[in-house]
Amino acid sequence: MTFWQENYSFIREVYDTRYQKMVEWMDNVEMAIQKVCASKVYTSAEFKREKDNFHSLCKNLERAETKKWLTETLETLMKERAPDEQKEEHKKLKLIMERHKTLIPKIQETLVKTECYWKCYSYGDDLIPIFEFIDDLRNRSVKELLSGNSEQTEEHIEKQDKVLNSLETKEDGNGFHCKRRETYARP
Repeated sequence: MTFWQENYSFIREVYDTRYQKMVEWMDNVEMAIQKVCASKVYTSAEFKREKDNFHSLCKNLERAETKKWLTETLETLMKERAPDEQKEEHKKLKLIMERHKTLIPKIQETLVKTECYWKCYSYGDDLIPIFEFIDDLRNRSVKELLSGNSEQTEEHIEKQDKVLNSLETKEDGNGFHCKRRETYARP
């Protein structure tokens, strides 16, 4: 009796476990793709969690070692089995190999989309302080002032000039326009 025959049930259990883990991995990747590409509006922190989860699932994308091991182990396990059982097991393995093969382009496309979406969320985060700053300036500039004399009018004009200067300073100082150009320049 050979090693494989003596330990058939143990080896079969290990094979089934690795087979199942491969199927679970593909299920998890498909779920992660759905979450990343969902039409739901995330906060940048929520999207980052989904993006990181997706990227962690895609670290060993090819799964070459697992596929090779499954194929070789199945061949060895099925050597002395009935032809119907061999055919059925090979068909099951072929199905997950094909599923994996068709999943790879979808994963690669989603990796590109994820990076693009992340840049958009990052860009949005950069806009928040700018919008807050502009709202603050707008609120300061729309106050109704009743000036009784030219001195008060001059003061009001000076305040408005300061608001405009602070807006120009803020625009030049934060590099927002440069960051925006960088974001759109890279795919």
